[in-house]
Amino acid sequence: MKTSELFHKALSEVPNDLKIQIDLSFAIADKIAGILEERRMSQKDFARLVGKTETEVSRWLGGTHNFTLKTIAKISSVLGCNLISV
Repeated sequence: MKTSELFHKALSEVPNDLKIQIDLSFAIADKIAGILEERRMSQKDFARLVGKTETEVSRWLGGTHNFTLKTIAKISSVLGCNLISV
């Protein structure tokens, strides 16, 4: 079996809710990164504002962090914008 076939087979076995969770995590991370870039704000400055370490913020921006509502609310408050809407 070719590598691409193995990849597609493995991907087809991932539960849909997990795919959605990953997509949402990446979307939130991308939105945060975009806002930081627009404001020319460093990860270090952002980390200080949210009371986290630079390492943790770096993990957030990596896109695989499982954000809690509390964290999303804190980030939204610090940045002065809604990260998500329902």
